[in-house]
Amino acid sequence: MKWSTRFVRLIQLAIMLTLYASAAFSQDLKELGSTAKGRIELARASIVTVKMLDERNETISQAEGFLIRKDLIATDLEIDKNSRLQVTVATEAGAIRVISSGNYFLPYVLVETQAEISPLSLGDSERVAVNDPVYMLSESGTIVGGRVTGSTTIKNIRAFSMSLPINANDKGAPVFDRYGEVIGIATKSPDVQSASIAWPSQLLATLKHLGEPGVGAGRGEGPQFGVGDGSGYHDNSIPTSVDTKPVPLNSPRPRYTESARANGVQGSVLVRVLVDEDGNVKLIRVIRGLPDGLTEEAITAARQTKFKPAMKDGKPVPFWVGLEINFNIR
Repeated sequence: MKWSTRFVRLIQLAIMLTLYASAAFSQDLKELGSTAKGRIELARASIVTVKMLDERNETISQAEGFLIRKDLIATDLEIDKNSRLQVTVATEAGAIRVISSGNYFLPYVLVETQAEISPLSLGDSERVAVNDPVYMLSESGTIVGGRVTGSTTIKNIRAFSMSLPINANDKGAPVFDRYGEVIGIATKSPDVQSASIAWPSQLLATLKHLGEPGVGAGRGEGPQFGVGDGSGYHDNSIPTSVDTKPVPLNSPRPRYTESARANGVQGSVLVRVLVDEDGNVKLIRVIRGLPDGLTEEAITAARQTKFKPAMKDGKPVPFWVGLEINFNIR
């Protein structure tokens, strides 16, 4: 075959693939109603750029992010505590004042309360299924569409893979469903760099409680609810030994999520809870979790558990105790 003939055929193949992709893209956008499209367009005002700067104020790395609360930004930027963060709103000039940052279920940035910016509405990622349409705002500002192609588990968290192309600057962008609600946050697969995935919105929903009484960032592997976030307790004020440990008085049954049942996930979630002098759970730390929302359901059950408090020298005292919440498919 002559090179000229081969070149012509390659051009023809490229045109066919482009037309096929264009037709599929058009079909995806047809499933996006005007109301949902309007929601996605309005979401542009809540999307920010998060940059990590060195001592010379030069950019080390950057990602997108978006407000899920008036003072809280979810992002996918791997945050280095020794570097300075700069947050700017995509639709406005000037930077937002950063208060603190860290890693929880996802990287986050706490900022000064933004009265003029609306947090994005979160959808239900547990209802996401293969072949569902998904959408993002591209760098050029247009809405691009794709499909859910499957799921993957990373660090005990189930994410969903997509046909949406995600480049380096798209990391941390909101991913929308056909209703214009956020069902995930865009990222790249750590195993296959060309693969596009999204962390589910159920993680964002949990992240929204960060900073509320009894909820903190914690440390270590996996999600944690830690000490020192408005509970009134600190580690050095809690005894390390007692005469009698807390005793559970009830055993709330956790909800089994639809996605966990569909994926056959079962096992146990191990947590440590801080029981106060009245027998109430004040803080929770997750030691071992499960995917598909079971960790979050275990946390809910742990919060509802009532205890006979620990006793020391004849008085009730706060004390950490372990709880194991089991999930078995019946």
